[in-house]
Amino acid sequence: MERSLLSLCQKPLVYKVIKMDKQKNILIIDDDADLIEAMKIILETKNYRIFTAYSPEEGFQMAKDVKPDLIILDVMFGSKERSLGFEYAVKMKLDKILAPIPILMSTAVNEAHSGFGFSPKTDGELLPVDDFINKPAQPDDLLKRIEKLLLQKISKWVNYPKKS
Repeated sequence: MERSLLSLCQKPLVYKVIKMDKQKNILIIDDDADLIEAMKIILETKNYRIFTAYSPEEGFQMAKDVKPDLIILDVMFGSKERSLGFEYAVKMKLDKILAPIPILMSTAVNEAHSGFGFSPKTDGELLPVDDFINKPAQPDDLLKRIEKLLLQKISKWVNYPKKS
């Protein structure tokens, strides 16, 4: 018995719905290529899609293009170790497109200069970042902080200079 194409189209189709989690995009902005590679290896084991930039300027533009779910931003850049990370954290929070993206600030200052450190408790009201992590980050600590910020979804500094 032949069936016409029309009769086949009139039968209800059954679709199997598969819930797929959207792969989260993370942008790492740091001038240390080895550190970026180490973080990238850790994060890719959790199926995060990683984008990298080696300067704050490049990172700012990439953030606008990619619109990541999270930004990991270094504090110090360049041979003169300028604290451009602070400036770019503010610049990102003043940008309407980037303001909602949580920022995890990574720093070696806490290790290199004891007594001169950063923390959400002491600096959380001054710098528009959502959390700090010491470099080199321990894999478990890095993943824990990232997961927390990704669950948060929107930066507490979305309305910078006011904290939400």
